[in-house]
Amino acid sequence: MYKETRYINNDGVPINRSIEHFTEAMTEEGYRFPSHKLGARLFDEISFPVGMSDNDIGKMTRLSKLMVGKTNILGYRKRREIVSYNAAELCDIIGLSPKRGMAFIRNMIKFRVIKKINDFYYVNPAYFMSTGQRLSLELFIHFQDELKSILPEWVITDFVMQAQVKKYKK
Repeated sequence: MYKETRYINNDGVPINRSIEHFTEAMTEEGYRFPSHKLGARLFDEISFPVGMSDNDIGKMTRLSKLMVGKTNILGYRKRREIVSYNAAELCDIIGLSPKRGMAFIRNMIKFRVIKKINDFYYVNPAYFMSTGQRLSLELFIHFQDELKSILPEWVITDFVMQAQVKKYKK
């Protein structure tokens, strides 16, 4: 399906034309699920850290569905604010006792899959990224050491310039 827009001058002569393509929900190939705000995008060219078990990957996949859109924070929105899950809540969500849950969280921090910053648990966007999200300057700053090896040089340069401008304005 597509939408065609034609621009015609006062003399009736076409001067411009644009065409927008829309993906149909149902085709011969089947139904196209719409993208939702819930969930995460994974990148097949990026492997999980060595030592991270399939069980750990499963638990992180479960947690990745709880990321607040556009932030990669494990939490939820409440009255226009972001509330981060605490360690006890994360342990409960993944079905582990407090002792085993804290060991899991420490391992994920050690593997640099999550990072705790100011009582917020951020998920490394290299492994799980909020659906439909662009990498923000804030996420780049939080995970720059992990992201520098996978991002193009021009992106890193642009982020560094943005950070300098932002720092200068403060």
